[in-house]
Amino acid sequence: MPSFRQSLGGWISRIGRAVAVGAVVLIAGGAAAWLASGSPKPTSSTTAEKKEPDAAPKLRRTGSDTVVVPAGVQASLGLKTAPATAPTRKRTLPAFQGTLNFDNGQLARVQSPFAGLVVDPNPGAEQVVSALPSTKPPLPRVGDRVNKGDVLAVVWSKDLGEKKSEFVDAVAKLKTDEETLRRLEDLYQNNGTAERTVREQERTVKADRVAVERAEATLRAWRIDDIPALRAAADQLASPDKEAKRTDPATWARVEIKAPIGGVILERNVAVGQVVDTTSDLFRVGDLSTLAVWVHVYEEDLALLRGVDLPRPWTVSAPALPGSTFSGRLERIGASIDPVQHTALVTGTVDNPNGELRAGMAVSVTVELDVPKGEVELPAEAVVEDGRESFVFVRTDPSADTFVRRPVAVVRRSRDVISVAARSDGPKPGDLVVTSGSLLLGDAFGDLPQPK
Repeated sequence: MPSFRQSLGGWISRIGRAVAVGAVVLIAGGAAAWLASGSPKPTSSTTAEKKEPDAAPKLRRTGSDTVVVPAGVQASLGLKTAPATAPTRKRTLPAFQGTLNFDNGQLARVQSPFAGLVVDPNPGAEQVVSALPSTKPPLPRVGDRVNKGDVLAVVWSKDLGEKKSEFVDAVAKLKTDEETLRRLEDLYQNNGTAERTVREQERTVKADRVAVERAEATLRAWRIDDIPALRAAADQLASPDKEAKRTDPATWARVEIKAPIGGVILERNVAVGQVVDTTSDLFRVGDLSTLAVWVHVYEEDLALLRGVDLPRPWTVSAPALPGSTFSGRLERIGASIDPVQHTALVTGTVDNPNGELRAGMAVSVTVELDVPKGEVELPAEAVVEDGRESFVFVRTDPSADTFVRRPVAVVRRSRDVISVAARSDGPKPGDLVVTSGSLLLGDAFGDLPQPK
């Protein structure tokens, strides 16, 4: 059991520690109070900044599509303007590639209207095929130039001879029957014959006239142009003079095959001594002063030709003739698309007065369009596109800082100019549109809150 002295010592020790802790707390509190009372209170920098006046002008929207851009901001954005204009120049479409061919409208297939034997057309050689050849070639060759109406070949036709004979016989019979009718009418006036005989002769004359008309119509359908000569031959046959000159048999069955158009012989499928019929193409003649142009235009490029008035002038050039251009006409745009190549056939013609162009040549064609209507031209950098729409900023007054955002519908683009459709809410010719800095202004405009 501890003694009284030990208990008293422990109690005094605990009292001393408590007094020491209290002294430390009092000293620390006094120091803090002294510092708080003696040091100035710091001022917050944020509070000071909020109290500074906001003197710098800023962008602000005054409407859903209107923005005010102070002069200082314009300078920092580098804004520049340029006027919108109405189109004044014709537009040239990109070149299309094509080929040349013969123009079907300038081609002629030459056939014989009668079957027969082809003979030498040169004088003195048409009667017999075995006649001595002349210095002139009997038939034109491929590449020879011919004029309209030139004799290309001569066919000796039995059928033509028979038709001519039928016509001459009909004419001669008509003349004889007409003379008989006149005599019967004279006899009838003097009671020298019966009326019935006269009427029968009248019916015979009418039948003769029908036969003459039928035979002549057949000859004219075959384009036999020597009808007067045949009538003269009929007069000779009906003449009572036995010494009258008869028709020359050397020309009686002669059929002249003539060029229907002027041009170049493209094909010759006949030779002297050959027997031909009415379905054979003896020659093929082409007028090469005009050639056809065939252009295969991809379906996505057909929009460039939409609304073009046809026929339309175009310019044709050939890589084989560098530096030369030829005028022509765009005439037809195909109504169907090739399912394999996905192209439409666009056809036209090209003038070839000197024969420099050849069928089968590769060519390049360009089409110049009229000045477009209902469009406005803008500098290319003026149009802002955000992925949803296209628009421009129009300066309403050159002396003011107000700009209006106007939507546009792009029609076509080039390097420096964008054409947009003219619309009531879009830019008009003469409006000042923002060019340089339009993208920055568009971004800033999108971030501004709309006014309430």
